[in-house]
Amino acid sequence: MTTQSLTRCFRFPEVDFEPDVHLLVWRDKTETPLTLHESRLLEALCYCAGEVISHEQLHNKTFSQLDPYEDGTNQHYDLNTILKPLAAKLERQGKMAIPIEVVPQYGFRVPLPEKMCRLVHEPNKVEQKEALPSPEHDDQEFRSATEEIVKTSVVHKISVAVLALMAFAVIVASFTGYL
Repeated sequence: MTTQSLTRCFRFPEVDFEPDVHLLVWRDKTETPLTLHESRLLEALCYCAGEVISHEQLHNKTFSQLDPYEDGTNQHYDLNTILKPLAAKLERQGKMAIPIEVVPQYGFRVPLPEKMCRLVHEPNKVEQKEALPSPEHDDQEFRSATEEIVKTSVVHKISVAVLALMAFAVIVASFTGYL
């Protein structure tokens, strides 16, 4: 039995970043684990994607309330010591999958993701030699939970139809003078 969890996903052209499980999932299905600090740093950058975020704001978003039971007064985290290993993990074949742009005298910026969604993440399983992956399975793996509900749920389709009929009834009633 495999464990499935619904995770947030920032989808970029070459990689998916799943901050809830601290992973970079590449298009060839390989996974690169991130530390808690690297994941929080990249999550803060992705959350503010397209905007320049100052060094101070990024520090506050990354390191505030790491552990509610821990006294954070004696700890100081340096963004540069986290950015270097994160940049190394984001690099593939000499190219940055999620380029982190440094804006001199202000802060940092990453490009907008192609899509922000929720995915069902299944941990890597031991490969079974007899089972070949089907193309249909590949399409389903990258569908978000919302897309799955909209496309397959009968209850969702019925509720949309009922709402459409109610809207039509309100329009007809307003024209006939009942409202």
